[in-house]
Amino acid sequence: MISVKNLFRTWLILIILTIISILLGEYFSLPNTHNMLFIIVVMLIVTLKGQQIIDLFMELSLAPRKWRLLLMSYIVIVPSVITLIYLI
Repeated sequence: MISVKNLFRTWLILIILTIISILLGEYFSLPNTHNMLFIIVVMLIVTLKGQQIIDLFMELSLAPRKWRLLLMSYIVIVPSVITLIYLI
């Protein structure tokens, strides 16, 4: 069972990562900025947020390993494909 303290910490991390994504969006909307760096950083944030959700909110850190790996591969593959689509 995950403690309330861990859930609150994870929720706070998710909020902070969301605010960072918003601030990055504002910064990279300015002229003379590199969109490639923005896409890579945001997709990295998406992966980190997905990992937090899978491990703590869905409690798959306690589940059988193959279920956790299946969902972890999903949160790595999908942002990677999206990044490749934008960069090509």
